[in-house]
Amino acid sequence: MHRWAYHRLTEMVDKQIGIVLSALNEAGLEDNTIVVLTSDHGDMDGAHRLEHKTVFYEEAIRIPLIIRCKGVTRPGLVDEAHLVSNGLDIFPTLCELADLAVPEQLPGRSLQPLLQGHTPQSWRKQLTLENQVGFMVTDGRFKYTLDDTGEHREMLIDRWNDPGEMTNLIGDPAYNQVTVSIRNKLSNELRSRGIAVRMPN
Repeated sequence: MHRWAYHRLTEMVDKQIGIVLSALNEAGLEDNTIVVLTSDHGDMDGAHRLEHKTVFYEEAIRIPLIIRCKGVTRPGLVDEAHLVSNGLDIFPTLCELADLAVPEQLPGRSLQPLLQGHTPQSWRKQLTLENQVGFMVTDGRFKYTLDDTGEHREMLIDRWNDPGEMTNLIGDPAYNQVTVSIRNKLSNELRSRGIAVRMPN
């Protein structure tokens, strides 16, 4: 029943998107409007026997981000090579697309070069997320999560070799160096934000 309801809601959203796009076309504004489709979180939909959000599995954190801007974006272009955060990157992107100055204090990056299929000279090498129960950092391949409480607070996933996220590599001697490195990345990021967190040894 949950999956049935979820997919019916998805159909409703799809219909509403069509209404908006048709209205832009009928009003003659299609070529002068930046369209962004995104979400605040995904839904586990039964994966890992979970139903909702507040976890760092891909089903919950990997969300749609579609941007259309005539003369800038390339139809059908998909970028999976760069770490993107819709919460951080949409605002500077819209500023640049609208030819407005991007506030320097923003932590996000404009996605304009990615929308055009270009490779920026530099891009973030890690992405940190947080929610009500903990923190996560990824370098693209490895994903490390740290819960605030619990006996087993840590999880290390090799996203390349374990896309279903079925094996926690914490404690695996072959990944000790990776664990220490990515754990330090999260610790340094949180310290730079002034966030005090008890890190495992």
